Amino acid sequence: MSTNNQENIVSVVMCTYNGERFLRPQIGSVLAQTYQNIELLVVDDASTDSTVVILEEYSRKDSRVKYVVNEKNLGYNKNFEKAFDLAQGNYIAPCDQDDIWEANKIEIMMQGWPAGSSFIYSLSGDFWGDDLNSKKPAPNVFYSDIDDTHKLVFNSPVHGHACMFKKELLAICTPFPADIFFDWWISMHAASTGTIGCIPQTLTWHRVHDKNSSRTLTSIKNKEEREQQLRQQSAHFLETFFQRPVAREKEKRSLLQYASLLKKMDGKKFSRPMFNYVMKNRKLIFHYKKKPFVFFSHLKHALRMARRGLL
Repeated sequence: MSTNNQENIVSVVMCTYNGERFLRPQIGSVLAQTYQNIELLVVDDASTDSTVVILEEYSRKDSRVKYVVNEKNLGYNKNFEKAFDLAQGNYIAPCDQDDIWEANKIEIMMQGWPAGSSFIYSLSGDFWGDDLNSKKPAPNVFYSDIDDTHKLVFNSPVHGHACMFKKELLAICTPFPADIFFDWWISMHAASTGTIGCIPQTLTWHRVHDKNSSRTLTSIKNKEEREQQLRQQSAHFLETFFQRPVAREKEKRSLLQYASLLKKMDGKKFSRPMFNYVMKNRKLIFHYKKKPFVFFSHLKHALRMARRGLL
């Protein structure tokens, strides 16, 4: 793919909120990309720290950096929706305010972009605090292109900060629901209308720290309460998405059945219908498992899901 024309501008879209602590290293890793045909568009969600001062500093030094400051806080999803709409590029790369990108991330993803895909994903590893030596790559499982939404519902490999998509995709998936993760929402639309491409390399390093934006229920300490809320959340996500006209009928029937079973579970009693559902769909549910004796692995996890409903 040619990288030097107007059509191939990549908009790196970052949303900030009180991000002064880790913002400079992330902006630095974006501006150091070997793929230079980018804009860095930042929409700040009414920060009260020095985030905007830092953004102004970078915008003066590099004309590719543009920023907007919201008058009031919009929240995570709606802020990204606004930022995506403002992006000038035909390709969009979402960006967190506190991660670190490999210098060749965009170049590798643009060069490896499969023909016909509107959405692609690479892999994301973790590191802790300021210690880059603590980097831990993405899990060593099987990664592949995605053409079925089951693979996004069960152990999705897609993370917003490690994906890219064509701006044209937004026409079918906006506005975003305020309570459903935008990356899951966009990827579900992409998989329903085509194939999500896979770049099986760890190109993003997600910084784990005590101020991470919490978009999940993982902070709930009581395991039973946390899993019950996760079951209800998953059912809500599925029921909301499958009201969309892009959904494939076969996947819709299957995943709404899963949502219905989830809503009946309490995490304690064994659910024979859930066990049967998981075994019937095991190749899609355990899409990331490619190893000897895989049937026994599927059986073990199916027995667990018959109580928890969750992987």
